[in-house]
Amino acid sequence: MIGNIQIGEAEPTVKLVATIKGKELGPKELVVFGARGTLKKGDPYELYKESKDRNEIEEIIPRILDATIGSGHIDVLDQAIYTFIFKDVPRLTTLFLVSPPYLSHLQQSMRYVEPYAIYVPPELKKEKAIVNGMKDGIKLYYKFVEQGVPKEDARFLIPLYTVTNILTTGNVRELTHLYLMSKDPGVPPINKRIVKEAIEKIDPELIKNREANYKRMRYFPAPNLFNTEDHLDELITQQGTETARLITYNEPMKIDESRLMKAIKYGDESYMGILKHFTYTFLAKMSLVTYHQAVRQRTWHHHVESIYHALNRLDYIVPPSIIRHRLEKKFREYVEYMYRLYIEYKESYPKEILVGTVTHAHTVYDLIKIDGWNYVGALPLRRCLRAQWEIRNLMSIISRYVTKVNPVLGKYSLPTCRTIGKCFEKRPCPHVDKLLATTPLINI
Repeated sequence: MIGNIQIGEAEPTVKLVATIKGKELGPKELVVFGARGTLKKGDPYELYKESKDRNEIEEIIPRILDATIGSGHIDVLDQAIYTFIFKDVPRLTTLFLVSPPYLSHLQQSMRYVEPYAIYVPPELKKEKAIVNGMKDGIKLYYKFVEQGVPKEDARFLIPLYTVTNILTTGNVRELTHLYLMSKDPGVPPINKRIVKEAIEKIDPELIKNREANYKRMRYFPAPNLFNTEDHLDELITQQGTETARLITYNEPMKIDESRLMKAIKYGDESYMGILKHFTYTFLAKMSLVTYHQAVRQRTWHHHVESIYHALNRLDYIVPPSIIRHRLEKKFREYVEYMYRLYIEYKESYPKEILVGTVTHAHTVYDLIKIDGWNYVGALPLRRCLRAQWEIRNLMSIISRYVTKVNPVLGKYSLPTCRTIGKCFEKRPCPHVDKLLATTPLINI
């Protein structure tokens, strides 16, 4: 069966599938008359109807957009929302798309979906060693799965040019931000192309350069894996061999455990709001597989090491199941072979083109700030036995650090089966009955 697998070469496509609009007001009108409604007595729809009755629409739209967006009031662009399907785009691209925290995504999970094709940049099509090497990685993935390795571990083998699908929704403010990020040095050409194709499907009056909306300081900073500059050198040097290390923390007050228990039990959002001001900053090392998951946790703050800086070292993760199945040697041989090709061909091609040829197993450092709400609201999901093993281990290490600093908060980062005695997973872990039989921390 394995010998008959044909790994294709896919061409990415971008499709605009939805945008918010009414019977009369499209995205542009929502922005314009929403903005006008902040200065006039009528509501946005009434103001639109008045302008329409006076035949003023065509004259008013550019004038108001220039006045508001050109003055730096880019929040009006939040009212224009677009949804795209990015089909057969490389994982390299989705690592970039998920960076801005105010975009939303539903991505094809490679914990379940098998890889079927790769994207090959035009510049590399003639390099048979690279093209065949990437295809061999996917073939090796299938061999590993056939021998019992879980798909979520076999995917560590596949190159970053392996394609996937992702549904992305965002307002024009953050889509503008993504577009500006795509212009940075180091961003792979395919990422630039995909973002440009999406931007060209947005109403040009909304995305037009009015100077203030193209100023990067107007946007909440997002991590960019493809930065050419790196600012974590000193911290990485201090990190040593630890998977994660607590860098600093801030606790404005003492946590009352009884109040915390009541807040978790009854969903007291006012107390959870206080927990957002308890912050803990970690430097963590993880595979690109796990970074992809971590950066989509939009309530964490990230600053990730440049992938180009990370690839100055040969450092990667070998999943435990691959070791158990005695496939470690083959795994290492392939990961290191593709890494050597990356190093060798850097003399002939830009690193921005070659970077998609390396595997997901390589590590990067991520500076992560997590707050107290995350410890009791988000970490329990990541510590569940159904969660991916690497991020589960990472969150357990982080929780141990916090528990030393704040035993009360750390205790309630356990999975929900242990904190409230409930499991919400459709397909629970094999230990669910035993875990639910123990007395939970909070009786609900």
